[in-house]
Amino acid sequence: MVKGLYGFLTLGVLVFTGGPTHASFPLELNPPRVVVRYGDSVSVNCSTSSTDHEGMGWEATFGGTGFEQDVNVVTWTVEVLTDWTIEPKCHITLNDGEQPSKVLPVILYKTPDSVFISVLRHSGPMVEGTEYQLQCDIQNIAPLQNLVVKWYKGNELLDNVTYSNVSKTPVDVSATLMIIPSRHDDGAQYRCRAELDLGPEGPQPPLIMTSEPLNITVFYPPTFSRPEAETLDIRVGEEITLNCTATGRPSPLYSWQSSHVQEALFSPPSEVPGNYTCTVSNQIGKISRTFTVNPKPKGGSTTRWAIIGSGLGLAFVIVTVYVVVKHRAGPNSII
Repeated sequence: MVKGLYGFLTLGVLVFTGGPTHASFPLELNPPRVVVRYGDSVSVNCSTSSTDHEGMGWEATFGGTGFEQDVNVVTWTVEVLTDWTIEPKCHITLNDGEQPSKVLPVILYKTPDSVFISVLRHSGPMVEGTEYQLQCDIQNIAPLQNLVVKWYKGNELLDNVTYSNVSKTPVDVSATLMIIPSRHDDGAQYRCRAELDLGPEGPQPPLIMTSEPLNITVFYPPTFSRPEAETLDIRVGEEITLNCTATGRPSPLYSWQSSHVQEALFSPPSEVPGNYTCTVSNQIGKISRTFTVNPKPKGGSTTRWAIIGSGLGLAFVIVTVYVVVKHRAGPNSII
């Protein structure tokens, strides 16, 4: 019985040439399953508790022992394992002529030569709201059925890709991810990661190889911080500032136009009432915002009339005093 990735699988094969059936299986492999890096060494013991056997041995393309008599343990050893399809088999010959055997499950693995991320059929900045396809190319990896490809944006896990196809030999594989970037993704980093999950007999934690980050630039149209139109009341001659701030990528260009000036202005007028339209544009889009400037009377007119009124009142008082004093002094007095 061998423990696999998703449960237990009976891998022993009994071969009978006749005679009675034995109640228990006479062979035991230690370890019962091996996971080996391509080019590494491996060694597995095959033992028996039987006392009525002639001999036992290993059959394999590499490391076979042949038939050994009167032994209870035989060892299969390979110093440099490079056979992707090897299936070592331990067999025993019992005194009654039976020849049970058991196959050793071998997983030979190889980490990828490279993991590379790219954007398919596109180069340069991306545009907000447009769909793009990212591709992760993983070269020369085995076995395919143990591969998990993970997609990340920053530290956020976006997707997992697994493979049901069984391939013992190294293959090149590509995984894809569809994205629709927004302005908030400008400057984001995408990565793909290849993991070999080889079960409890394999390396722990699982083997990981990650691509270099893919930095994306996202272009988006200008947007006003305050998009609504604005009305301002000012006194003639008073200076004001019209705020037409917008954000966009690439950086937008600004232009001004007014209802009473025919040509575009590069800075807003500050002394003439009327309608002023600010236009902001980049290669992705264009927006406009209108300011209405209404005149008010100048504050100096009120002050001027107040001074005139005060002067007339003072003159009236002086004349009144003069008349009273003249009357009391008599007609012959000189004032």
